[in-house]
Amino acid sequence: MKLSKVIAASSLALASAGSFAVSLGAIDLSSGSGFFGNTPIAGAFVDTLTFTVTTLATFNGSITSAVNGTQDVDFTSIVLTPGSLAFTSVLGDPVEVWAAPAVGFSLSPGVYTLTLTGTNSASMGSYAGNLALTPGSPTLVPEPESYAMMLAGLGLVTLLTRRRRG
Repeated sequence: MKLSKVIAASSLALASAGSFAVSLGAIDLSSGSGFFGNTPIAGAFVDTLTFTVTTLATFNGSITSAVNGTQDVDFTSIVLTPGSLAFTSVLGDPVEVWAAPAVGFSLSPGVYTLTLTGTNSASMGSYAGNLALTPGSPTLVPEPESYAMMLAGLGLVTLLTRRRRG
């Protein structure tokens, strides 16, 4: 009898040691942007948030953790699916900031899920985020290095053309 209670208690402890998944529901981005936040459980967590895109749009967003005393939310990844589009860490502890790339993600119409994975301290910190949709696809602006490479190529073609004429 005692052995069965020990086994049951052990399996319960192992089951609770994993990450805890929570659906934060859906966020309405029809007005162009939306705000969300959560105080996850202490320990490992996986929070999900869904939203719908109705036309081709550029998606942007950022998530910031709040710190107060010993509270500490540490993200390990923030991913938008389908497509596995990853946010990157812009600022580390004690206040973490994660963001989509500056040009954003180009999204087709459909339902998307934002998955936030991380750990929370025993004194449980919080995080908040802002997501935005802009109709149309992102405008890509060439980097200065691209212009330099193009000008160098044009200069080389001009030099070769003059040598052949002379």
